[in-house]
Amino acid sequence: MQTMRLYTFHLCGADGYSTCFEVRELPFDSAAFPVAGDLLREHASAEYVAVWDDERAVLARYRDAPVIRPLTEQRVC
Repeated sequence: MQTMRLYTFHLCGADGYSTCFEVRELPFDSAAFPVAGDLLREHASAEYVAVWDDERAVLARYRDAPVIRPLTEQRVC
């Protein structure tokens, strides 16, 4: 059985400060990428979404920047 992890999605303004956040349970890091995109579409005032797994930075997805992400990811089962 796969363990779900809690990810915190911080919606940040141009000043870099988080204006609000959401917490989601996801099976692995790469599942956070499309969620961050959905949140950007829902919150027009956010410039980017910073995603954290506890104290570990997972990704930052920007509204107007090119998409860059790792080609491989180790999945924990």
